[in-house]
Amino acid sequence: MDNNHNVIKLHKLKNPLNELLKQCAQQLLSQAIEAEVKSLLNNFMSLQANGRQGVVRNGHLPEPHLLTRLGDINRQSPKDWI
Repeated sequence: MDNNHNVIKLHKLKNPLNELLKQCAQQLLSQAIEAEVKSLLNNFMSLQANGRQGVVRNGHLPEPHLLTRLGDINRQSPKDWI
């Protein structure tokens, strides 16, 4: 058989609107999580252990991937430590 053919492999084009929506969803999710952590820290600000603040921010967890209709969304989840 002859392997010469006129078939061209097409690559899926990224839709700019979907990319924008995906970025906005990532931002909104990050902002919501950040607001929740700030609220938690504020609610427990008075909690003390050995003269230190009892609940503190402690970096970020590994980025989980959320599968949405727009594709995978990466997000950072802040860690708190009690």
